[in-house]
Amino acid sequence: MTDPSTEKRIQRDLRTLQAIGSIYCGAHHAGRPKDSTGMCPECSETILLTHDRAANCPYGHQGNCQDCTLKCNRGDQQQRIKAIMAYAAPRMLVRHPLMTLEYLAKKLRT
Repeated sequence: MTDPSTEKRIQRDLRTLQAIGSIYCGAHHAGRPKDSTGMCPECSETILLTHDRAANCPYGHQGNCQDCTLKCNRGDQQQRIKAIMAYAAPRMLVRHPLMTLEYLAKKLRT
């Protein structure tokens, strides 16, 4: 069982990943059907797999995945999440400024 602060961090990370995924999917998969998070099945699967791997991180997912020496995502999965992050991360400041500030604060703490 995880402690409440870790569980809270994991849930916050899921919300952030879903926001990033919906930005990317909205721009790149406009004609596809979307789920309640605003993502197509392909993007939703990528985000959920990334979240599951981060939630089960052997380092306790203390920092940010891009700063980690252990890359949990490999192959096609890693390329997809990199593309999603590269496109959506710069747009987060405009769409979700509070999430962006939380991310930057987390980055400074590690």
